[in-house]
Amino acid sequence: MLNCVTRQIAYAIVFAAALQFAACRQADGPLPETTPSTANELGDISRDLQNLATGNPEGPKDLNDDISHYAEGTDGGPAAAAELSRRLGQALTGKSFKLAQAMPVAHTAWVTVAGRQLSEKQVENLKNEMKSELMTLGVNEQQAQTVADQVGVVQQAVTARHRRWYELL
Repeated sequence: MLNCVTRQIAYAIVFAAALQFAACRQADGPLPETTPSTANELGDISRDLQNLATGNPEGPKDLNDDISHYAEGTDGGPAAAAELSRRLGQALTGKSFKLAQAMPVAHTAWVTVAGRQLSEKQVENLKNEMKSELMTLGVNEQQAQTVADQVGVVQQAVTARHRRWYELL
C-alpha cells in the first residue's frame, strides 16, 4: 500500500515537472506590416517630433494626428496614443536634434501604436528602446521613463494578442 502511494506521488511530481518544462512562453508576434506609404509616414512623425522640440504649437496635434489613426478601432487606443503624443511633447520640448536622429523614436512610436500581435517581451523591448532613444536625444531619464511607460499602456490598449492559458504556466 505504501509503495503504491509513493509511486503515485512520484508520478505526480514527474508529471508536474514535465508540465513546467513543456510550458510555452508567449511567442513573439509579427511587427506591423510596412506599406509603400510607411516611409513617408515615418518621415511625417519624425518632422512632428522635431516640431515638438522646437516648441511649435501645432507639434502635439500633428503628432497625435499622425500616430492616433493607427489606433482607431481599438478600445482606448486613440486616447492612449494621444497621451503618448503629449508625453513625447513634454519630453522633447527644447531639445535640439537632426531629423535623422528622430527617426528611431518615430519608428518605435509607430510600432507601438500599429503593432497588434506583440508579445510581452517585444513590448518590454519597445519600452527600453524608447527610453534609450529619447535619452540619446537629450531627454532626462525620468521623462524618458514616463514616455516608455506609456508605450506599455498604448500596447495594452491596441493589442489583439493576450496571453493564452498555456502561456501562463
